[in-house]
Amino acid sequence: MSYPFSKSFEAHTLKNWAGRSKINNVERYLLSKYFEDNQASVLDAGTGAGILPFHLEQERGFKNITAFDIIPQMIEIAKSKAVQKQSNINFLISDASDLKGIESNQFGYLCYTQQILSMVPKNRLKPALQEAHRVGKKDCTLIASFLDWNSRWYNPILNFNTNAARFIQGKPLQNKYLPEVNFNGKLNWKFYSKEQHPLLWAKKSEVINLLHNCGFKIKSFYTEEDLTNKKGYAFYFVCTKDNVE
Repeated sequence: MSYPFSKSFEAHTLKNWAGRSKINNVERYLLSKYFEDNQASVLDAGTGAGILPFHLEQERGFKNITAFDIIPQMIEIAKSKAVQKQSNINFLISDASDLKGIESNQFGYLCYTQQILSMVPKNRLKPALQEAHRVGKKDCTLIASFLDWNSRWYNPILNFNTNAARFIQGKPLQNKYLPEVNFNGKLNWKFYSKEQHPLLWAKKSEVINLLHNCGFKIKSFYTEEDLTNKKGYAFYFVCTKDNVE
């Protein structure tokens, strides 16, 4: 498959994520509540520099962790940190929609947080969740997060204007896929540029249908505000496989 990111978006992602070392309080709560058995195998998707797997290994005692990212330089950074930390995490370069080399029915816990699925292009989103279903064990737990369409009142306006720009540029229209408004704490003046990588801002009902269609059963749902009492931009689903025989 073709590489999904422009060089500018990759550089932006590296700048934002390569230096991070702590998970946020929402992720800490969800991992503590739903990833209870530290003897279980874990898959962390879009791991970046390895924030979540290092937390699970060092603070929770998990020993069987595989983590992947599609950006090679991210995995290089994660592997370098793993050497420093004397970590046994297996870091891989891989595409969420095509997990080559990862066997089926392998993982007890699947971590698709940090809104990584909102970064997946539209044509790869369903395959990404189908791959998650494939590699998870029959009793696996999936935690997945998405950017919440209803968390920003101006999303419909941005959606209309962005698709108008795409139409003028001769690009395919993409409903609810929006470039980032801010880059590194500053207004993104290249919002309408062709090189921008759009992120999915999804409605809860749309994600529910997608998860069901990919074979997952929803156990719990949270918004950031549910867990922090502060306005946030993401929501979280906790799922199991729905087709257990």
